[in-house]
Amino acid sequence: MGTQPPAGWYDDGTGKHRWWTGTRWTEEYIDLHEAAVELHRDAGPVPTTAAPAGWYDDQRGRHRWWDGRQWTTAVRYSGEEQEFAGVTIDGRWVHFRDLSLPVGDVEASVETGDALLRRPAFTRTAVERRLFGASGPITPRTLNRAIDRAHAYLVITGREQVWVSRSPDGQDAAARRFATWVNTSAQHYRYG
Repeated sequence: MGTQPPAGWYDDGTGKHRWWTGTRWTEEYIDLHEAAVELHRDAGPVPTTAAPAGWYDDQRGRHRWWDGRQWTTAVRYSGEEQEFAGVTIDGRWVHFRDLSLPVGDVEASVETGDALLRRPAFTRTAVERRLFGASGPITPRTLNRAIDRAHAYLVITGREQVWVSRSPDGQDAAARRFATWVNTSAQHYRYG
């Protein structure tokens, strides 16, 4: 069974925005077509065990498609996102595959696989099960297969997770520009 959309204000399928508790609709709703938006109450839509299919804010800085039963992998960003090597930054969030971190909590770098594998703090993240690559979690058993010593990697380091994504061949300068963008955004949200 899939997870429910998080609590929040959503279109309830009738054109009204209603509070979804995470498990059911409440009586409170707002109608965004009114000149002055006010809180109203009514019986609400017919109770369901899940929100109707649609695009919902996943509380991670993007909209994600809910098929009526579970989240799908389809996502939409603001249109102002930046992407490099599978890592997307959009406003206050940075994303890699299904993973998301607040941008103010991360640091980005570009390093060779050789430099990464020589650093005990990096290899320890695999032991701690905090290291993720394009194919998913990287464990101590898969570390040397996942990281090619000869290639450059974009590394996103957060408190709880470390992401590593291989930079496309010949794109090292673009990788460094992207890492600088992530770090500038992180600094802005950290101190802004």
